[in-house]
Amino acid sequence: MSLRKLLHALNLLVAACLMLVVWALVTWIGSRPAFKRLWDFSPQARFSVEPVTADLLRGLGEKGVRVEVHTFYQPILGMPAEEEPRQRAMILRRLQDLTTDLLRQYEFLGGDSLRVVHHDLFGDIANTRAATQQFGVTTGDTVVVAVENSGRPMRHKRLSLEGDLGVVELPGSGSDTAMGRPNLPVLKDYKGEEALSSALKSLLVQGVPVVYVVRELSLGMDLDHVAMGSSYGQFFQALRNEGFDLRTLDLRTGVPKDATAVAILEPRREFTEAQARVLFDYLRRGGRVFLNYSFVPTQDWNPDGGELGKLMGFSVGAQAVFHLIPDPRNPSNPGLDNDPSVEKLDIQEANPNHPVTKPIVIGRRALQFAAARELRTQAAAGAGVRTEDLLRTGPFAWLATLDESGHPSLVAPRRRADQFGSRTVAVVCDVDGEEKGTSGHLVVASGLFCNNAGLRINGDLALNVFNWFAERRELVTVRGDRYKARSLQATAQQLDRVWWLLVVVVPGAMLAAGLFTAWRRSRT
Repeated sequence: MSLRKLLHALNLLVAACLMLVVWALVTWIGSRPAFKRLWDFSPQARFSVEPVTADLLRGLGEKGVRVEVHTFYQPILGMPAEEEPRQRAMILRRLQDLTTDLLRQYEFLGGDSLRVVHHDLFGDIANTRAATQQFGVTTGDTVVVAVENSGRPMRHKRLSLEGDLGVVELPGSGSDTAMGRPNLPVLKDYKGEEALSSALKSLLVQGVPVVYVVRELSLGMDLDHVAMGSSYGQFFQALRNEGFDLRTLDLRTGVPKDATAVAILEPRREFTEAQARVLFDYLRRGGRVFLNYSFVPTQDWNPDGGELGKLMGFSVGAQAVFHLIPDPRNPSNPGLDNDPSVEKLDIQEANPNHPVTKPIVIGRRALQFAAARELRTQAAAGAGVRTEDLLRTGPFAWLATLDESGHPSLVAPRRRADQFGSRTVAVVCDVDGEEKGTSGHLVVASGLFCNNAGLRINGDLALNVFNWFAERRELVTVRGDRYKARSLQATAQQLDRVWWLLVVVVPGAMLAAGLFTAWRRSRT
């Protein structure tokens, strides 16, 4: 063999080796969590998680947290012949598929800090039995979220596919006599992200924060009723579900040292100087207070903030805030009035930087207040107090005047531009604490938004306030109810083909191309 041919052969060998090294390096880099990207080609793009959930999962490594998600699916070996059992089996299979797809996204975003284990009740009996004993699993179709945080013992929560992740409408009694068919269960919705993220976030926090509810200023309101729309029973239950301990408080006795936050809902009389001083001193000790005003036609029941407002730099207007509603027949019209809907204020400006409202902005969630009054900021009498707007209405809000019946008129000012404007309905007041580096926080909201009637729309905002108070930043988030898949679904056969493509076909094609090029050069 001539020297020239030997050099060509060596050149070909080196080039092939370099190409294989480059290909292996590209494949390795593509498999790293930091460089991964999942793509979705499904029509509805249903499995993407909310941005706040993605941030939570990506931040697990920084917290030194190790998360395991174990699934215990009930095997579905065949479809029953009866209609109702067959429908239930189809629902369970659908929930299993949805959860598996969602957990692929969680595992991808969590990287090395999150591991998903799917237990095979038939194929791996020993490990499955050990896992069921470890987590106390007694039934199938269970998902366990387990967290080991900074060397502490592993904590876990069990979730049911049908009870927690899925919204299944069960059949009613009797049958559909008109159609001659029995009622069947229906999968109405899938809340996998909400259930999994809530379980994970609750496991990441320690301790039980205590919220004291002041009832003496609400003039005997039935705050605990869970069915009455004007009550707050559902909100209190939501706080308990988030891990808060709720207690009552009489301001005459002062705020206890174990208080995480104080809640005052719809006060109907002014703070006395003594009450205001108790709350202000608590804030100076680093306390947190939530104060929610509303409007009622009885004017004596619409306090303006009184002494506490003077100390903290806010005041509440006496008039109800209304807003023009869209005109479906004429989009260029600023809006319509003389309709009860003008009382419903769609929030159009939320502070994008504050921890309470930032997740609302990111998630593009709608908020709606009712019976609101305008909040105004003023010079605070207390030292080291700062105020910041949280929520504002749209540009066509006005301050309603009372009609002959003594109720706010639904008729807007006759198109006087100076009567319309954006109105503030929520502010946060921060005060420097007595100890250096500490601060107290007062959130003031004007309008009904977290009572039973408004919790469905505004529940995220209300819970964000108290989780921020408790410095449980993992829980300041938005519950996802929409899923966009970013995973390319592939069967075992397709994955096998991908392996052959990456490991055999592509490197072989490179080698063949190199050999062909060397052969052509040897002929010239």
